Amino acid sequence: MVSAARSASEAPIAITGLGLVSALGFGVEATWTRLLAGESAIRELPPERFALPIALPVRLGAEVPRAELAERIRAAVPRASWNTSAPVCHVWLLAALEALAGAGLWNGAGTPVPDAARTGIYAGTGGGAHGFAEAEYIRVYTAEKAVQRDVSRFAIPMYMASSLASQLSLLTGIRGPALAVSSACSSGSSALLTALDALRLGRVERAVAGGADLTLTAATLKGFANLAALSTDVAGLPWACRPFDERRGGLVLGEGAACLVLERAEAARRRGVQPLALLLGGSAGSEAHHLLAPRDDGAGMAECMEAALADAGTAPERVRHVYAHGTGTRFNDACEAAALARVLPHGPTVSASKAQLGHTMGAAGAIDAVLAVYSLRTGRAPGMPWRTQPAADCPVRPAAAAAAAGDAEPAQRAVLVNAFAFGGHNTSLLLGPAPPAATPDGSTGA
Repeated sequence: MVSAARSASEAPIAITGLGLVSALGFGVEATWTRLLAGESAIRELPPERFALPIALPVRLGAEVPRAELAERIRAAVPRASWNTSAPVCHVWLLAALEALAGAGLWNGAGTPVPDAARTGIYAGTGGGAHGFAEAEYIRVYTAEKAVQRDVSRFAIPMYMASSLASQLSLLTGIRGPALAVSSACSSGSSALLTALDALRLGRVERAVAGGADLTLTAATLKGFANLAALSTDVAGLPWACRPFDERRGGLVLGEGAACLVLERAEAARRRGVQPLALLLGGSAGSEAHHLLAPRDDGAGMAECMEAALADAGTAPERVRHVYAHGTGTRFNDACEAAALARVLPHGPTVSASKAQLGHTMGAAGAIDAVLAVYSLRTGRAPGMPWRTQPAADCPVRPAAAAAAAGDAEPAQRAVLVNAFAFGGHNTSLLLGPAPPAATPDGSTGA
């Protein structure tokens, strides 16, 4: 088990900007509003959505609308950026620019961010631009001769997973480390932990970190179907994915991107910026057990959560809400529920956003981290409208339930974000509320 280095005297890491693109909307507010309203973006995708001649047993997904994505990226960045990058990079850029603008660091193309040499980029992705690669294959090798063409001149730089980081660097003038981080569907959380380490060590003053994946390709759907991991519950739409419900039968792939601006507290203070929340700490660990499955009793997941609590210096009872990994698969949900009961026996409320957004793979942990900030600021969280038959092996308490007795004071609450991936890549993050804003005399006003 590996957790980020931490000293008790070190200043907290401030979250000063948020960005989000999901199948429910472009922008954090759009997605948050629809999540709280109980909407699901999961639907059955039309056959023509997939051009490869592959028989797909299921075509369920939560897709980012491509036409709107194209319009928005063209309006947001110069042609040199969108014309040399893949759609997965487009969702990442939109999320990152929203986060930078919200943090007061971005005024549009042509204006580099402040302290560019002391700012880092940490982009998590599970698959990179595999959708672009599949589209290139179709256009070049399966099209009729009359419309066949060569592979794009920019195919290689567009396909590279590192293009997410490099394109954001080129666009914003950020000159610090620009890294791609990949650990399957914990990639977004791993990117945040990598940024957290760099900030704590003083390698950077500020970081733009998160994750992005566009997973809805024929090859990806076929691969997950062959693993018997996908829900086939078309009749149950829009709740084809039911985390922690007795009827759960598999995950549904989704798409999206999320980004957070993280800053050393002193850097934010110098800019006169009040944090939205704090990243208290986190942990990354490996199951060292199986390529596809966690340990039967959830022990690896529990170890990761315990290490995150220790790294953050946070008592378990301070955690009042959890954004669970919650894939809707029978085994993983039961293991995570067992781990939560072991580590957090006081029973905090739980959200499982994949039922509404689909499993966004490398973006998932970062998306839930953005949602966790909103929960800390509003005292609200998405419920589980699909969970009408609570599973006996998943005794979690949905966010819509009444608050637990002895609930912590708002200033003492913390939110846990879990992301557990194929290959045994486990991550947990701890987020806490921002400190009170300083008054003119320099006090907190508390």
